[in-house]
Amino acid sequence: MSGLARVFVDAGRLGYGLQALLSSACLPEGCEEAGGFSHLWLVCNTGARVQRRWLAGRDPESLASAGADPAPGSCGPLDDFCRAELGGLLGDRGHRFLYPRAAEEPQASLVAILGAAGLHRPSPLMQALHRRFGSWWAVRALIAVDAGAGAMIPDTVAEPLGADPCPGCARPCTRACPAGAVGPGGWDWRRCTTYRLEAGSACTRDCPARVACPVGAAFRYPVEVRAYHYGVSRRFLEGWRD
Repeated sequence: MSGLARVFVDAGRLGYGLQALLSSACLPEGCEEAGGFSHLWLVCNTGARVQRRWLAGRDPESLASAGADPAPGSCGPLDDFCRAELGGLLGDRGHRFLYPRAAEEPQASLVAILGAAGLHRPSPLMQALHRRFGSWWAVRALIAVDAGAGAMIPDTVAEPLGADPCPGCARPCTRACPAGAVGPGGWDWRRCTTYRLEAGSACTRDCPARVACPVGAAFRYPVEVRAYHYGVSRRFLEGWRD
C-alpha cells in the first residue's frame, strides 16, 4: 500500500468515512489553483466520531457559542482541529488546504467539487442524502496533494450516494419542521431563515426536520454537536441579516 493510500485508510479509521480523489482540473474557473498539485483530496466526516474527539473535555453548554469570535488566522475551533488532524496524517508530504480556511481568506467553492465527486444531489433538507449516512456527513477538508497515476481512494471510504431515498418515503421531515419550510416543493429558505432568527425559535440549536429523517439515523450527530453546528450557522444568518 502506497504512503498516500495509507493516509486515506487512516483517515477513514478516524471517522473521515467519505472521501474522493479528483484531478485538480476539477477546480471551478476563477478558484485559486491547486499550486501545481495534481489532485484534490475531498474529506468528509461520517457520523460524529470526529466531532466527539474534538468535544472531549469541553463543556457541552459552551458549544453553541464556540467560535463566535475566532482569532485571526483561525478557521473556527472544529475546522482548526480537523486541519491539524489531517495535516498530521499527511506529515511531510506536500499539500495545501483549499478548504477550510480562515474567514479572511478566499474559500474554494465546494458545490462543483461535490458534483464531480458524485456527492451532490438536491433533497428536501438541502443536503444530499447518502444511502447509509443520510444527512449526517459533511465536508471537513479539500486538500491539494500529489498522487501518482492510478491512485485511488479505498472502497471502504468511497461509497457513492446511492439511490435517492426520498421517493416513496413518508417524509416525516415535512411534518417535523416548525417553520413549514420543508415540503414537496423542496426547501423554502426564506421561511427557514426567518423562523430560525425569531426569538424563542425551536430551531436555534437544532433542526427538527433533519432529526426526523429516518435515513442514516444510526449516524445522527448527538445533541451537543448539533448545538455547535447550528450555533455557527445561526451566527452566519445574523450577520447576513444585519
